[in-house]
Amino acid sequence: MSTPLHTLLLVTGLTTLGIAADVHAARPPQADEESDDVAAQREAYYASRRINPYDAAFDASAARLRAYRAFRATATTDAIHGETWQAIGPAPILGGQTPTSATDSTRSSVAGRVAALAIDPIDNAVYAGGAQGGVWRTLNNGATWTPLTDFLGSLAIGSITLSPGAHPLNQATLYIGTGEGNFSGDSYAGIGIYKSTDSGRTWQGPYGQAQFSSRSVTTIAVDANNPQHVLAGSSSGIFGVGGTPGPLTPTRGIYVSNDGGQTWTLSATPAAQARVSRIVQDPVASTTWWAGMSLISPVVGGGLLKSTDNGATWNAVDGVAVGLPAIVGANGVGGIARTWLSVAPNGGTSTLYLGVSVTTGSGGGQLYVSTDSGATWTVKPAANGYCGGQCWYDMPVYVPPETPATVFTGGAGTSGSLPSSFMRSTDGGTTMVDTMVGIDGNSALHADMHAITSWPGQPARIWVGNDGGVFRSDDSGDHWTSVNSNLQLTQFQQCDLHPTDPTQAFGGTQDNGTDSWLGTNGWSHSDDGDGGFALIDPNTPNQVAHTYFNQTNNLVGAAVALNGVASVPNDYLWFAGSYSGWNNGINLSDNMLFYAPMALDHGVTDTLYFGTDHLYVAPQFFANAVAATPSSIVYTLLNGGAPFAPPVPPSSAPGAISAIETVANVVPGQPASVLFVGTSNGRFWRSIDGGASFGETDATPAVIAQYVSDIAIDPRDPNVMFQSRAGFTGALPAHNVRKSTDGGQTWSDASNGLPDIPVNSIAFDPNFAGQVWAGTDIGVYLSIDGGATWIPYNEGMPNVAVFDIKANAHTGNMLACTHGRGAFLLRLDTIFSDGFDGP
Repeated sequence: MSTPLHTLLLVTGLTTLGIAADVHAARPPQADEESDDVAAQREAYYASRRINPYDAAFDASAARLRAYRAFRATATTDAIHGETWQAIGPAPILGGQTPTSATDSTRSSVAGRVAALAIDPIDNAVYAGGAQGGVWRTLNNGATWTPLTDFLGSLAIGSITLSPGAHPLNQATLYIGTGEGNFSGDSYAGIGIYKSTDSGRTWQGPYGQAQFSSRSVTTIAVDANNPQHVLAGSSSGIFGVGGTPGPLTPTRGIYVSNDGGQTWTLSATPAAQARVSRIVQDPVASTTWWAGMSLISPVVGGGLLKSTDNGATWNAVDGVAVGLPAIVGANGVGGIARTWLSVAPNGGTSTLYLGVSVTTGSGGGQLYVSTDSGATWTVKPAANGYCGGQCWYDMPVYVPPETPATVFTGGAGTSGSLPSSFMRSTDGGTTMVDTMVGIDGNSALHADMHAITSWPGQPARIWVGNDGGVFRSDDSGDHWTSVNSNLQLTQFQQCDLHPTDPTQAFGGTQDNGTDSWLGTNGWSHSDDGDGGFALIDPNTPNQVAHTYFNQTNNLVGAAVALNGVASVPNDYLWFAGSYSGWNNGINLSDNMLFYAPMALDHGVTDTLYFGTDHLYVAPQFFANAVAATPSSIVYTLLNGGAPFAPPVPPSSAPGAISAIETVANVVPGQPASVLFVGTSNGRFWRSIDGGASFGETDATPAVIAQYVSDIAIDPRDPNVMFQSRAGFTGALPAHNVRKSTDGGQTWSDASNGLPDIPVNSIAFDPNFAGQVWAGTDIGVYLSIDGGATWIPYNEGMPNVAVFDIKANAHTGNMLACTHGRGAFLLRLDTIFSDGFDGP
């Protein structure tokens, strides 16, 4: 699932895999489906980890840039341990989450979310922009790729634009807009615009920080007659629940530069705070420009704007032009009436296609066409519902400039029926055909389209960017080729290391399922759906479990396979949890995170703990999951059934459990007596009676309201522990790492040297006592003095958010799983091990 989970409907019922519903639960029907409310809860999850609970208008993007600049300034050039991080993929995910009418062996390889594409036929180059993976270039039609922006201030890419016209070889002028504008919970905001005049080899900027920092630059257009005249549009990043806008400065809208992108001025538009989707120059009348906007309820009108004075002023076209009604924000899918615009010359006039994310009887999305330069418009019913239930996230429309009657649409639907996730029309939208799967059944696109373009002068050569990466077709979509080769763009949520094999790992990803590392950069696709938490039983590593998504009154629980990290989708024959008609002990009405946490007991490793706003325990989890029936009890409540996350004033909203950790019982064969729980609203709890009761700690003089993202207990001394916090405080110390030396009874700040940035994960060094690692939104930090001070340790790793970090004392491996650049491994020299042999 992408930030919206929207994946393909690969499994539609309990009997799909040939497993009788009254025996045990295969993948629940909901696990591979996406709906607007599911996507909204995913957004809530990400938003809760990226807020300043004390200041609703806090500029998180500017704070991130300040932190990264400080990070780069203080980064040591000599790795303390003598090792650097090594990229281990996925590059790509083999047999990925794509539909096919053939066998699983013909599934396409995938990488991760690509939000922007641009093609330069002079350099024979294609540029791809990852959601938080930076810009990559291929010079050989996608056979291999090279990252170009790993150490810029932001790897969140919203747009890539080439200056039109001829240029010397390797001297293309290229603009990238930072900040992904797809309105998802993990669409990171950016810091402005970067420019290259040597085809991406070097960069200047970021330009326009005052105008674009904390926003997403969704579109950039360069004047075909004057390359110094550039237009850009901005929108929102880290977009939260219900379309709630972020801070009101800087103003979102259309900006104009007359000095090649160095300085920017806000243009006059009908509506203030307008979110811009696309800007295009009219190919016939060069002083005419068009802008597709994104309207939030209750805005009415102004969804399509037109300028006839080179972008200085703009007027609404919708509600004025014949056949194009006023676009209404409230009618948009999810309350966002996003639009998408594409234009081609057609003799002496221009043909325009406008996609609108309004709700229709077939889901979401309508297509309007004008063949007379926007004077009159016609709706094309054949395209109704083309972008499915989350048009605010994925809804591109594209017409090749050479063939004005050909149009492609992309969205988040299905394949095999109309409307589908990818459609083609050769008669101006009057009829549509499904081209999601190649006509031979052996090639297919991933769902969730974000970018469609064609090779200049060769309109049948179509390139697509979606949640699975980059795909191309040389015959207008009749056949597809995955060109994800070495693209490392996967957005991990959580991951785990094999207990003894140094070449195996396991992780859940956004919209690319749960995947397995088996020693090569090409990872194996383990299971479908969204991937969340992923666990390997350290004592019996053939037992693995992972979550899909979790949603109140819809789905909660974990899937199980018994083939270890080598498991494939058909191995996940068991699910223990709750959904309609199935309940293994978790109350489906609990408040819960979209990626609800789970953890295995450090002593009795087949005992699993699962968190909603309540804590559940599942003894002999794997055996009981395999034997589960629709009403058998696998999970039982702890803490006397009491919830853990009441509201933290001034907020009136309750939280949910976000982190769970245990201390291995000194009595062999007995589950933990000491347990810890952290919540999304900053509460922290401790139990010393096996979970029968909990007392709140780290709440004096008041609860620190940042999201508790992780808990780490020193395996050498269980009295020493850390908790990490995701969020901002707006000041230092940031309290994003907390430490206890008395078994969690009292806590103190341990963030000296850390910037005010979300810390997502924390782990003790597998070999060196007193050393602690932290995964943050700008990379990895290391403390060599027990948390007293922190320094960057990012050698070999790009500027990307590290969502999870794991350590293994048996193998000496450190694993960092990022949200946008895949996974990185640090092989620490075990010759220096202090003899500790804990988990």
